[in-house]
Amino acid sequence: MTTTTTLFGGAVLAALIYFALRLAGVSNYWRGVISGALPIMGFSVYSMHHWPGGDGMALHIALYAATAIALTLGGSKKKEVGGGKMHWVPMTIVGFFLVLAFLQAIFLTISTRGIPPALAQWVMPNAAHKVVYTAFSGEVPHDEEAAKTVSQYMHKTQRQRELAWQVEVSGLDHMQAAQPGEVTVRALDRLQQPLDNAKVQLSFMRPANAETVQVAELSPAGAGLYQGRIRMEQPGQWIAVLTIQRGPDSLETAKEVLIAAM
Repeated sequence: MTTTTTLFGGAVLAALIYFALRLAGVSNYWRGVISGALPIMGFSVYSMHHWPGGDGMALHIALYAATAIALTLGGSKKKEVGGGKMHWVPMTIVGFFLVLAFLQAIFLTISTRGIPPALAQWVMPNAAHKVVYTAFSGEVPHDEEAAKTVSQYMHKTQRQRELAWQVEVSGLDHMQAAQPGEVTVRALDRLQQPLDNAKVQLSFMRPANAETVQVAELSPAGAGLYQGRIRMEQPGQWIAVLTIQRGPDSLETAKEVLIAAM
């Protein structure tokens, strides 16, 4: 499940629990306590297997608690009797924390998964013409070695343009965690001829970590075709890096992949 699903899904669950307890005749105080405690306990159990990070955990707890508090204040005895409206001060405080939780959810989603492609085309330079990864990629060195790396990258990119190999990848868009999936790569050279006798490899890494987590070799399966069965254990956002090497020439391309949870 995504952060947005668990965050606002838990808030909706807290509201449903609150109104269910209200129909059952439970007092307003205990409605607030139970409706806030149950989603927090449920997410705590969920986080044991899918840890969202300390900031994600705090954000979920804050929103669940704020939702329960807002419902409790809105359903106070004075409100139920109809003796008056809620004072604007508690309404302002609750509204402030709800807006804050919403903004934090947006920032947390962007930091872990990046800006959605449709939005990136509006705010990122050249995003409409090439793939741009906006998720946090970890610490970036700025020393002499880093400058050499940039130079090597530019040289490699120019060489790949000269090769003009054409590559199509299928099977990555509908993968599920803990389920083997068939991935097929079709490669052609600059003359539109099948690219045979090549070494084809898929590497997977997280957007927030440049370290390779899993590597899979694809086997020849016909003229310019390479196939392999890949099993990803963890769901979520991944970067799939395809490397094709034939002799001294090589091509490397990357794609964002979302592995669905079971």
